[in-house]
Amino acid sequence: MGALLAAAPGAAAAQVALLSPETIHAVVDLRAAAANGEPSFADEGFGKAIYGGDGSKALKGRLDLALAALEWTPRLGWDWSAVVDVVNQPDQEHPVDLAQAYAVFKPTPRSDTRFQARFGYFYPPISLEHDRRVWGLTDVITPSAINSWIGEEVKVVGAEATISRQGGLGRVAATGALFGFDDTAGTLLSFRGWAFDDRQGQLMGSFPLPPRSPFFARAQGDDTYTTLEIDHRGGYYAKLEWAPADWPVTLEGLHYDNRGDRRAVTPPEQWAWATNFTDFGATARIGEHTRLRAQGLWGRTQFGFQTPKGIWVDVIFRSAYLSATQDIGKGSLTLRGDIFDTHDRTMAFSDDKNEHGWGVTAAWRRPLTRHLDLRLEALHVESTRPARSLAGEGPGQSQTVLQSSLRFSM
Repeated sequence: MGALLAAAPGAAAAQVALLSPETIHAVVDLRAAAANGEPSFADEGFGKAIYGGDGSKALKGRLDLALAALEWTPRLGWDWSAVVDVVNQPDQEHPVDLAQAYAVFKPTPRSDTRFQARFGYFYPPISLEHDRRVWGLTDVITPSAINSWIGEEVKVVGAEATISRQGGLGRVAATGALFGFDDTAGTLLSFRGWAFDDRQGQLMGSFPLPPRSPFFARAQGDDTYTTLEIDHRGGYYAKLEWAPADWPVTLEGLHYDNRGDRRAVTPPEQWAWATNFTDFGATARIGEHTRLRAQGLWGRTQFGFQTPKGIWVDVIFRSAYLSATQDIGKGSLTLRGDIFDTHDRTMAFSDDKNEHGWGVTAAWRRPLTRHLDLRLEALHVESTRPARSLAGEGPGQSQTVLQSSLRFSM
């Protein structure tokens, strides 16, 4: 017994790991891309992809360091750990910025009921496509329209708790969170529309906005900062998840509401948007080598004051996708189809935010070594958005993007 007691402090200390090869991880993504069509939204256009063309059908090539990141995952004992993601991306406002930083409390389970909590700066548990380091994608280079928007604008500073139980009906989990610092969610979606890109919002970063009507060019800044607390009102989200015992299926639903005060504003013309949405997702396995994913999201975002013609901006947004991944040898092939639209309920200031479109994606992933991953992808998007006239473009646009990604992760 004395030997066991003497060993106990050492065993506990062994669970504390701050700086070691197991807690410091690097991710580097080298990208080659060719795209046609309109300029990218990253160049203050209405383009639907992170890479764009010069307005013609000719493909325009580009080489990029798409991501350079460090992830720190210290352990602070049996129950506590943390995740800190420091990133550099093309066109980032600051050379180095935080993508996520949060603590995790996960006590050792003593029954079929389990508890977990997160505190800090993180993404809500929405995406079905991300499960790698630094919120990395599982099978493709470019996420769906839904999860592209989540990556850009839906990140919170808050506290989240999850309770799950494994029983006769399978695994059931309930998650709830209170948060702040996501007041500007909805800005990109309203003024630019849906997009397809793997850029992540940062703690101090911003995204450029495309041309706007004279009214909104004065009312809204040329950039949108994605992590801001403007109205000092907390938001919430709640999620339910069910994985039946006898079926290789997981079903989930989440409702998000930032409870924004749409009349609150702070320099440089950054507004608190009242944004809420509901998301449903499903994943399924067909045999050992086939995976299906489906997700649908719809919501509403508003900002500004009431006028005789309605609120300054009042936009309903919807998107859905279905994807299938098939393992082939050591690689995998993923096919995905997206649809999306926005419905402008005001149009009071000659800034038509209506939009509808669709996209198809084909991606091939091949792990080369334990740390090196090769992906090839073709993305085609068709969309119609009348607001493109503000940039001197036609409302209907067609775009194709070809990409290759060589991703190093350790």
